[in-house]
Amino acid sequence: MHYTRVRTQSDFEGALVTVYCAVWHRQQNKLDLLKSHYVNLRRQSIGVRMIYIFDNGDTPPDWLDADCYVFSGPLSIYEAWAAAVALNKSFYVMNLNLDDRLATNAVEMMVGASCASSAALVGGEWLICFDDSHLDQPFKAPLLVASEFVSEWPPKPHSRLRLGSGSGERGTFGPATLWHAAAVGKYYPSYFNDGSIIKSIGDTLFWGAVHQKGLKMVRLPMLIGKYYSSPTQQAEFRSHEDQELLTRHGISKISFADRILGGEVSEVPGPTI
Repeated sequence: MHYTRVRTQSDFEGALVTVYCAVWHRQQNKLDLLKSHYVNLRRQSIGVRMIYIFDNGDTPPDWLDADCYVFSGPLSIYEAWAAAVALNKSFYVMNLNLDDRLATNAVEMMVGASCASSAALVGGEWLICFDDSHLDQPFKAPLLVASEFVSEWPPKPHSRLRLGSGSGERGTFGPATLWHAAAVGKYYPSYFNDGSIIKSIGDTLFWGAVHQKGLKMVRLPMLIGKYYSSPTQQAEFRSHEDQELLTRHGISKISFADRILGGEVSEVPGPTI
């Protein structure tokens, strides 16, 4: 496998934060989701650098003014995330799923929380959405919505349901977190020790790795984004054997980021589009 950087963001200079996204080649409504995702990041109160990882030789649209990398073969979501971590050059790095949306001041708030608390990783609270009405609606944090938490998973449709990641009720840090790139290092869990691909619990394993480093992690107990929940479409709800593989084999210390940085997955120059 190899990759090509096919485009560089025109106005990335001085960006403190890189936000990345995996764009799966078989994603339904891919271009519509990509457009509103890009607009959402362009609306941030501080400028961000954007990395989009395309797989299986896919082609980014002409209008996407961001760092665009195309990998020749298919990638799992955590391989794509690890690729972005390897390719990041900003002080902070953050993930944002293609179907989730941030408040217009969310990145600024999370950077502020990291600086104020000396935290290496920052999470927040999310309002759960069950349709696509949130995709194109700008909003500011904290969302002034009376919300409630229900522990049931997958969540069932409810108009005011929060994820519980910022309050600590669910024990997670959220579908998108921001972290100090140098402190955490260029690693994102991609494989188990038998070589199997991590399919669903990569973010939980990543938080565990940050914790094992002794780094501080904090949660913002306020609604900073909208999380889309669809058990029929999303990786976290698909059938997998991650827990069994974790118990039997453990996590590999080698991630897809290492394969890029070590040259196994090499960069191939190509036309800039």
